[in-house]
Amino acid sequence: MSNAKFSVVFPIIFLIMFALVEDNMGCQASLGDCRICGIKCSYYGRHAEAHCIGGICVCDFPCKPPPKL
Repeated sequence: MSNAKFSVVFPIIFLIMFALVEDNMGCQASLGDCRICGIKCSYYGRHAEAHCIGGICVCDFPCKPPPKL
């Protein structure tokens, strides 16, 4: 009987964990070369983080649309 409960509970826990991780994942944008990367990335909000990867400016930010420029 306990084995049957475990086989039902385990998939439910897995689905809940998957849903939470999906909600917490952010978005990413490639913004050209690394000049003024932080300023370009700041258009995506206070929580955006700028990184220069291989000469390309990459911005990580929460998934919501950027403001109109």
